[in-house]
Amino acid sequence: RAASLPGPVRAGSLLFLLFFSFFFFFLLHRQTSGSGALSAGASGGLSIDPLLVVAPALALLAGTVLTLRLLPPVARLAERRAARGRGLPAALAGWQLSRRPLRGAGPVLLLVLAVAMGVLAIGQGASWDASQSDQAQFRAGAPVRVVGSRTPVFGQGGAFAAIPGVRGLAPSVRDTMSLSGSREATVLALDTSDAAPGIGMRDDLAGGDAAREVAALHPAAVPATGLPVPDGTTRLDLAIRLTAHPAPSSADDAALGFVTLEDRYGVRYPMQLDQIHADGATHTLGVDLAGAAGAPDGEPAGPLRITGFEFDTPASPAHAQRYELTIASVTAHTPHGDRPVSVPSPRWGTSVTTSGADLSAQPNASPADVTGVRGDAHTPLSLTYDASSYHGQPFGPQALDDVRVTAPAQAAPLPAALVTDSFASATGAKKGSVIRVPLGNDTLSVRVAGTVRQIPTTGPSAAVDGQGVPAATDSGAVLLDLRAVERAFAVKDAQTPAPTEWWFYPAPGKAGQVAAALRERTDIDPGQILVRTEISDRLHRDPLGAGPQAALLAAAVAAAALAAVGFAVGTVAALRERSQEFAVLRALGAPRRQLARLLAVEHSLLLGIGLAVGVVLGVVLTRAVVPLIVLTGKATQPVPTVHILLPAGEVLLLLAGVAVAPAVIVAALALHRTDPASSLRAQGGE
Repeated sequence: RAASLPGPVRAGSLLFLLFFSFFFFFLLHRQTSGSGALSAGASGGLSIDPLLVVAPALALLAGTVLTLRLLPPVARLAERRAARGRGLPAALAGWQLSRRPLRGAGPVLLLVLAVAMGVLAIGQGASWDASQSDQAQFRAGAPVRVVGSRTPVFGQGGAFAAIPGVRGLAPSVRDTMSLSGSREATVLALDTSDAAPGIGMRDDLAGGDAAREVAALHPAAVPATGLPVPDGTTRLDLAIRLTAHPAPSSADDAALGFVTLEDRYGVRYPMQLDQIHADGATHTLGVDLAGAAGAPDGEPAGPLRITGFEFDTPASPAHAQRYELTIASVTAHTPHGDRPVSVPSPRWGTSVTTSGADLSAQPNASPADVTGVRGDAHTPLSLTYDASSYHGQPFGPQALDDVRVTAPAQAAPLPAALVTDSFASATGAKKGSVIRVPLGNDTLSVRVAGTVRQIPTTGPSAAVDGQGVPAATDSGAVLLDLRAVERAFAVKDAQTPAPTEWWFYPAPGKAGQVAAALRERTDIDPGQILVRTEISDRLHRDPLGAGPQAALLAAAVAAAALAAVGFAVGTVAALRERSQEFAVLRALGAPRRQLARLLAVEHSLLLGIGLAVGVVLGVVLTRAVVPLIVLTGKATQPVPTVHILLPAGEVLLLLAGVAVAPAVIVAALALHRTDPASSLRAQGGE
């Protein structure tokens, strides 16, 4: 009866099923965007979206109908190919399949179901496992990350780098950027040269090669400047002489001094000196580096360099108007003895500002001015400057001339930035745009080098202890290179932002050892230590994700068992139905081996069709269903989104496992010895 129906009618059922299965999947993806296939029920609990049941069922049904439609043309094709051959088994097998193509439809459909369910189970399991690892990598950013410490920042880098097992260490600065419409974005400045290639970003998040995109943020190498400080220095002593012209009338005429130190990450730290009295005498003022680093818990990240000095002197007619400041020597105290700090010909740049007074609003005011600066191997710094003055009325006790002496930083282009798609959408930024981002107590102009989908450790899903941008106001993130940022701040003679986090890259197999060493420190709270493997283990124990995996595996095993039983029953029924036919062939002289080969060819073709259609259907279901059922512990879609995986080796093992039972059954029945005489007597009615 089915063959008598018009072709369009018979094709209409398949098209109907395909259309509605795709339509339901489309609705399902739109309705569950961001939340997976679970929704809140009337009682406040979680419920499964009915479309998640209907859509895969329709897809499976469409696959079975497609299989039935494929069997007749495949049978005719097999008959034509067999007719051109010379062997009896192939010719008879092709003729039988062409004459009755739907005889083996039942076992084939069971095979399709078993293989499709198996492929779906494999894809869901592999994708779910990979998603948990991807989520852990996205949240942690590195094998180990520390997001806070009570040790002074100056002493964190050296102390953390000295932990046994640490092979690499990258500092980072994290800040929040306010956008229009009460929106916010995360600003992450990371030392990308010391971080892992691509900072652990998945390539699909970067739209290509993540390592190449992140490497574009690296600044060009520049020669080091300033005075090198010997390794292991615990204290610096500076022999300083300050002379005032004319001589001061009281001992209150003094300068407040600072020394700027730069560590190996390019971060600059101002260190305060004692007051420098303008009495013309040489005074030894010290900088306790060990104390500033918080020893013994802290240690500076050497090698250190002295990159500048700062002197604050009173700005008032009541004080001297000209100062001569000389740093006669700088001595480093190390465990191996005292060593001088000097270079053959240091180069210095100067700048001077006056705080506490508006010179532009005062008539007859004279701004402060540096009249001379030099340095050599014997005298690191000689400085002469005129103090600001106002004739007739003092500025007041808070007015100060701030004189800065710095090792000139080489001019550099604007730091490059990677922004997320959501940030670009919220701000209108695009490649080549210049935007201003806040870092520390200042802002910096950066140039957008490209866009990515997401940046690790940013967004609500990666928040630590509830800190970070809320999901309701989150508008993406900006990624910068910390060294480029520090250099840009140094060029503009501004205070560089201090690291707020540290990304650890232990030697292989040493992440647990490094995490244990960090937890033994009293200056770090346990909640401030993020370990990627621990996050991954916690995610893998989530019952919401493990439930579908176990259910699909059980369904696949049951389907495989049902397929084996169905194939065996179908094969036995076919042999009983054709026993008289085989008896005639045996009576005509056909060898038993050729008849066994005939059965093998017929069922191998059916087996191949079932396996092929099952694989195709399983791949389609995996790509359609897995993104909807791989969820987080809060029943939301994971960040980053799940990456569909189908391990080829496991799929091949599945095909072999599903095919072995039917193959063994067919072989056993084909080789079973029967009496052709009894079959012929039954055919003749005797």
